[in-house]
Amino acid sequence: MQDLENQRVFIIKRLAILKFLSIIEAFLVGFLAFVFTKDLLIALILAIFAGIFFFRFASRKLKKSQKELEINILRSFLYRFKAKFKQTGINQKEFEALGLSKTLSEFKSFNTFEFKDFIIYDLQFIDERKRYFCGILIEFLKINEKTYFDNEEKIYTKLQDKFFSVEFCFGKEKNYLISTLTSPFFIDFKQTVEHNLKNLEKNLQIIKNKFLN
Repeated sequence: MQDLENQRVFIIKRLAILKFLSIIEAFLVGFLAFVFTKDLLIALILAIFAGIFFFRFASRKLKKSQKELEINILRSFLYRFKAKFKQTGINQKEFEALGLSKTLSEFKSFNTFEFKDFIIYDLQFIDERKRYFCGILIEFLKINEKTYFDNEEKIYTKLQDKFFSVEFCFGKEKNYLISTLTSPFFIDFKQTVEHNLKNLEKNLQIIKNKFLN
């Protein structure tokens, strides 16, 4: 875990340096543009463009390393529970076969988390009534009892809280949709590895308490 934390701190420090350099780059470009054009608006636009371009170009490798590290942190957590992670989700045909919704548009599913008793998919779609859903789908392989959450309107509630919860749930028997702005397995790169692992475990326990205990 310490090795992952060291990598996280290294990337954060390098990104901070690049941000500082991009500000200097923007200032220099803006100053030179003003000297040549005498137009403050043009100089400001060029300065902003130069700063953004410099940061995005220079930070590409670091951003890729950050993404890889986030996945490694997630995998280290899932390994403790003998769970698997895939960067692909459920396809639309498979989802519609569950009977939770139909006539969907703009369907997107990103990640799959396979645990012993259930599978979780990140999910977004717009239904036939133009209602937007953002959250997760949980398919239980086995469950203690058939639990019903039959108020479909709840999962289309406009959410404010960015923390993961299972308050807005709809489903039956083994398949449930939970509306949430944040995936239960989201890695916050600004937080320490230890903090992230504790938060992931807390979110996993929230799911188990809702459906399995």
